[in-house]
Amino acid sequence: MGLIVGCGGGVADETTQEASNLETREDAIPDCSSGDSYTAYYSDASYTTEIGGRGCQCGFWVSWGKTSTYRQYFSEC
Repeated sequence: MGLIVGCGGGVADETTQEASNLETREDAIPDCSSGDSYTAYYSDASYTTEIGGRGCQCGFWVSWGKTSTYRQYFSEC
């Protein structure tokens, strides 16, 4: 019976580095003066528990929580 052991950098190190770069990335805040466009994200298809949101809401940029495939778009303040 044999045991295969590998060493070196490779994919795991590149993935870890990319994730680290995203955690510290600072993008410009979008200009919300032209109108509101907000996306609310929900935990499941019942759309009862909001888990996050992104977009312009009442003239201010909002980004909080998590995203999901269950979402609703709003364009009014």
